[in-house]
Amino acid sequence: MSQPETGRTKGTAPRTSLLDVIKVVLRLGPKQINDEIQLAISQMKTKGVAAGIAVALMVVGAVFLAFLVVALIVAAVAAFALIFELWAAALIVAGIFLIIALIFALIGLLKFKKTMPLLPEDAIRGFRLDLGVAREGTSFDPQSLDREDAERRREKEESKQAAAEQAKKDAKTPGAGEPTAPTYSELLRRTALRREHLASLQDQITTGTRQIGETVREKTSREKPGKNKTSKDKPGKDKTSRAGTTGATAKPARADRRSPGTPESGTRESTAHAAGEHVAARWKPLAVVAGSAAAGAVFLRELVKK
Repeated sequence: MSQPETGRTKGTAPRTSLLDVIKVVLRLGPKQINDEIQLAISQMKTKGVAAGIAVALMVVGAVFLAFLVVALIVAAVAAFALIFELWAAALIVAGIFLIIALIFALIGLLKFKKTMPLLPEDAIRGFRLDLGVAREGTSFDPQSLDREDAERRREKEESKQAAAEQAKKDAKTPGAGEPTAPTYSELLRRTALRREHLASLQDQITTGTRQIGETVREKTSREKPGKNKTSKDKPGKDKTSRAGTTGATAKPARADRRSPGTPESGTRESTAHAAGEHVAARWKPLAVVAGSAAAGAVFLRELVKK
């Protein structure tokens, strides 16, 4: 009885849960990927070393091939030298090489024009078809892309023709079109003239301020003796007022002191007049400087735009 039970237990394998399987996959997957990456890196290193050696051997062979070409050129020049002069033989060989180079350059240029534009047109068209199918489904018409491309090309050609016609009209009409850029000598001349103008304006400002300062100092020096006399006369007035003057007679004295004919009012008027002359003398040169600065800013902006 016990023997069949033991055989049954040996024949049945333990069942693993789905969670255990996921854990094993998550543990073994990154290790497997890492080992494969390391294997690819080591293999690429081995192949890179082998490729480097092969490239080095090819370069050495190309160098000797260049020596061979040089030897053949010398031989060709020597062969032509048997018939012509040495310099004529060298020119003949150089002309032959020039013709061969032009032929290959022309063939390459024609092939390059055929490959233009340098874009994966089929891949771009397929991507546009996928977008159209994703947007419209089975009702999408692939010929609509061709119509859009044809319309876009037609618009480009029309814009080019309109630009060419406008350029022709501008060339016929004087003063039309974009202004021509000034030359380097013209820029030097402009800047030199503008610099001289600014220097003259600065001289005018300095001389004007100096003259105004001198006039103000002269007027103040002339008015100082009058002030001293009035200050000397004040004690006498005080004595007379103390002797027997009333308050009614003192008020007119104060009024006379503030009247326009007094030296104090004269000094105020002279200082106000001098200040007005100072502002008027400085306003004109400053206005000219501001105008020239604005013109320079506009000129610099146009240069930056171009």
